[in-house]
Amino acid sequence: MWYIYISLCLGILIGVTNILPEKIVKHNDKFIIISIILLLFVMGLSIGLNKEIIRDFGLIGVTGIIYAVMCVLFSILVVYLLTSIKKRGDKK
Repeated sequence: MWYIYISLCLGILIGVTNILPEKIVKHNDKFIIISIILLLFVMGLSIGLNKEIIRDFGLIGVTGIIYAVMCVLFSILVVYLLTSIKKRGDKK
C-alpha cells in the first residue's frame, strides 16, 4: 500500500516543479483516460474471475444500487444547500 502514497507524492512533486516537457503535459488528459480504462478493465477482470462475487452478484447489485442512489441524492442535496447559502450571501 505504501507504493500508492509514494506514487501520489512523486506525481505531485513532478507537477509542482514543472519538470516535464510541455510536449508530455499536453497529452496528460489522454494518458489519464487510458489509465482509467485500463484500471476498470483490470477491476472487471478481477471481479469476473472471483466465483464468490459472481455467485452473490444479485445481492451485491441491489446493495450497490442502493448505495449509488443514496450517494447521488445526498450529493444533489448538499450541492443545492451550499449553492443556496452562497446565493443568500451574494445578495447581502
